[in-house]
Amino acid sequence: MMAPARKLSMLLATAVLLLLSPHAFADEPPPGRLQPTDPRCEHLVNPLGIDDLQPRLSWKLTATADRLRGQRQSAYQLIVASDRRLLKKNQGDMWDSGRVESEQSQLVAYAGKPLPSGVMCWWKVRLWDEQGNVSPWSSAAFWSMGLLTPEAWKEAKWIGLHETPDPGIETADIKAAHWLAYPEGNPTFDAPVGARWYRRDITLPTNRKIVRAHCFFAADDSAQFFVNGELVGGSNGHPNLAAVDLIDSLKPGLNQLAAVVRNGNANVPNNPGGWINALRIEFDSGPPLVMYSDKTWKVRKSVGDGWQTAKTTAPQWVAAMDLGKAGIGPWGIPWKEHWQPEHRRLAGRYLRRPFQTLEGKTLRRATASVCGLGFFDLYVNGRLIGDQLMNPALTGYDKRALYVTFDVTNAMRSGANVVGAVLSNGRFFAPRSQKPVPMHSYGDPRMLAQIRLQYNDGSEQTIVTDASWRATAAGPLRASNEFDGEEYDARMEMPGWSAPRFDASKWQAVQISQPPGGRLEAQMMEPIRVTEVLQPVRIVQPKPGVWMVDFGQAFYGVVRLKVKGPAGARVSMRTSFNVLPDGTLNYHNDRSARNTDIYTLKGEGLEIWHPRFRGNATRWVQVEGFPGEPTKESFAGLVTHTDHEAVGEFACSNELINKIYLNARWGTRMQNRSVPMEPDRDERMPWSGHPAKTSESEGWAFNVARFYEHFLHNYRMHQADDGSLQEILPPYWKFNSKDIIWPSVVTIIPDWYYNFYGDDRPLRDNFEMMKRFVLYHEKTNLKPDNTMDHCNYGDWVDTASIGANSRNSGATSRPLMGTAYLYNNCRIVERAARILGKPADEKYFRELAERIFIGFNKRFLNEKTGTYESATQCAAELPLAFGLVPKEHRAAVIKHLLDDIVITHKGHTSVGLIGTQWQMQVLTDIGHPEVGYQIATQTDRPSWGYMIGKGATTIWERWDTDTQSGGMNARAKRFFPATSRLGVTKRSAASTTIPTSRASSILYCVLASWAI
Repeated sequence: MMAPARKLSMLLATAVLLLLSPHAFADEPPPGRLQPTDPRCEHLVNPLGIDDLQPRLSWKLTATADRLRGQRQSAYQLIVASDRRLLKKNQGDMWDSGRVESEQSQLVAYAGKPLPSGVMCWWKVRLWDEQGNVSPWSSAAFWSMGLLTPEAWKEAKWIGLHETPDPGIETADIKAAHWLAYPEGNPTFDAPVGARWYRRDITLPTNRKIVRAHCFFAADDSAQFFVNGELVGGSNGHPNLAAVDLIDSLKPGLNQLAAVVRNGNANVPNNPGGWINALRIEFDSGPPLVMYSDKTWKVRKSVGDGWQTAKTTAPQWVAAMDLGKAGIGPWGIPWKEHWQPEHRRLAGRYLRRPFQTLEGKTLRRATASVCGLGFFDLYVNGRLIGDQLMNPALTGYDKRALYVTFDVTNAMRSGANVVGAVLSNGRFFAPRSQKPVPMHSYGDPRMLAQIRLQYNDGSEQTIVTDASWRATAAGPLRASNEFDGEEYDARMEMPGWSAPRFDASKWQAVQISQPPGGRLEAQMMEPIRVTEVLQPVRIVQPKPGVWMVDFGQAFYGVVRLKVKGPAGARVSMRTSFNVLPDGTLNYHNDRSARNTDIYTLKGEGLEIWHPRFRGNATRWVQVEGFPGEPTKESFAGLVTHTDHEAVGEFACSNELINKIYLNARWGTRMQNRSVPMEPDRDERMPWSGHPAKTSESEGWAFNVARFYEHFLHNYRMHQADDGSLQEILPPYWKFNSKDIIWPSVVTIIPDWYYNFYGDDRPLRDNFEMMKRFVLYHEKTNLKPDNTMDHCNYGDWVDTASIGANSRNSGATSRPLMGTAYLYNNCRIVERAARILGKPADEKYFRELAERIFIGFNKRFLNEKTGTYESATQCAAELPLAFGLVPKEHRAAVIKHLLDDIVITHKGHTSVGLIGTQWQMQVLTDIGHPEVGYQIATQTDRPSWGYMIGKGATTIWERWDTDTQSGGMNARAKRFFPATSRLGVTKRSAASTTIPTSRASSILYCVLASWAI
């Protein structure tokens, strides 16, 4: 179904793009000829291996001359052929639509013969303009069908190499330790909010070699542990036992142990605080040294720089309070008998299968369909196939598993051939077990594949994954973990391992694996690729043997290394956003993530390498072990993300606005990696709160149609039986708050998608999910007064959250926010039901919304002051954005919002993640875009200009990232004024002249340039 015409209005550059006003279309050029261009199948260019049985075809209308622009299509003809030679003859043996009287030029559904597995479909289109003039045929395009049934996989089996699970380390030592706190009050009942700093020195023997050293610790609420001044690990929440390997951190003689323990705000009557730890060191001879937390630890309420290694003789250092042995209340002993290592290392699996082509036959086409979980690379005859990275796209593997189709014809040879693959863990073998929270793991990597060879005489040959394949885990890829890094030992390379004549006699037979459980589907979205290569802007040496490489721009990706040196030399590259005062890498904000790639040289001239199965948010790289002195040519930053087509640009005379726009654009590139996902620290989860409205801004800059279809598909598959939705999907983290606001992506994105792309499929595919989600909250959380209290995150990290001891949920009433979102969701489902022809549902959700409207205003609106509960900017913006403000109070609510911004906050915003998504749109809709412009052009905190002044090249997670301590402190987020449709007026753009913008999609192409 075609969406109604959508009014195009300007986006201020504080969003992702400024749009052209509708007046650009007022004057129609004279009629003339049209040409169909840019043919697409399901929004994609020539996709391989799709599983849509009625794929939809689109094309753009291009005038044959500038003077002939502005015409309409009056009719079209599509032909689809099974062979390109037939297409050249204008013969559509699969479908010939004939002349169809229609203006439709996008998402025309295929209506020809049934499409079997593996068939190749060539197509083209011609059209008639409004004068009846017929165009030439478009260029030839194609798609191919994937493997549509289990039978089409031809007995292929899941194969891999299994490993015995790590038994872990006994936790007996920590269970013998004691809880500690600063000597004040009763910390087991209620401890002060804030940080306390702990120290203890320990002297190790000089005549015994350390062979094993671990420290266990837990804290209420969090702790960071240091050894000899270096941060070695962190812990969040007392149920989450942390363990750090200290074998590389301890030394003979004096060692200085330190910890900072923080007790945060909690919405509970009492707020206990404290920490517990145990250290066990084993030597090559003699008994181990076991140290339990006790009164020998010293503690302070405040410290200065260098406290981790300073002397503890000052009177401010006092003996820690011993609260009691592990097991005391309120903490108990929540830890298991064995602790599983969090820095999970898993060697890559190398798989190969030799085969012979059919003798005397000429190969016409060879296709490979592969699902390698977690990530895979495909090789044929020693050749890496394609330029894609980190295939397949992320899913919850027990619900969905995606396969990727490749054309491998040009890599095949007559006679002997070999197909090979490298498997890495991705998110299938979880990079963490418990830290920072429990993660879901699906098992050891495994692969399902089919290679189909088609010959000119019509015969076929099929190679599938089965017991005949051989494998090894003894290749050069020693570990790959998105949190910790990739380790590659070039000395272990196996030249020719994926080519004929390689001796694989020492390899073992593969093991037949269990299917992951999810439905096997085609990957119908753009792959992840390297989209740009950055060169270092400088290299400095803050310490002997330590080199710091600055790329000048934060990006998600990896570092490519070029190096010469002796065999066995190890070059480590640790990446993060910024540096410490001493010039070395500031990795504290990464929490437990090591972010360190290690390359071991083989010693054979110039060696070039980069990780292939992971990435990290990067600007600075700390390089150690480099043989000789590196130059800028030694490193390159490979920008890596889903390869969205760029469709929009913006620039104006205000350089601050330009920089904000570029920072936001870089943030999108960092986040979008098959799903919207954080790019840094030990989290990297697909949080649903980020893309709800940001998707709209992204749409003006990139073609994200398939990206968000995949995202919503994941949500459909993981909806709970009761209709609730998790805030992280796929559910790599196990916790689930069943929130209302963050999972509202399932209503907001389909609603936007329909209006933006003119595509009702997301509404049709997701309607039942949308409906069940709203009904769940109505049944579970809606109170008799037609409001709800349940809202987990609030206006996440608003300006009230600035400061170390603040609450990240912000100052806005969470019941107000939750109720407002439930109302908005009702209205969206009501509209969707109307579009899809579901009158009963339309009536139900309209009446439910009307009841919530009354309850909302009765509970939250102060009619005397014209304010909503909390009286924050966000508290006014959500009712205005969702149409919740009664007409008679609208002027008062608007006045309070404007006064709060302009007067109370002196032209600054006060909103967080949620308020940011609606603020600029609301200011435009109420007729005050100049206030939005005032917010966007501030340079003191809180503002995007302030971030830029502090060197930011993306958008920070928090307004106070530069002064926050480590932890929840990322420097690349979606926290941006998404969909800020701010009309440019003389008031809003007095200092912004000559803007230019470009945007295009299957529905439109807009070019604009103007001056004020």
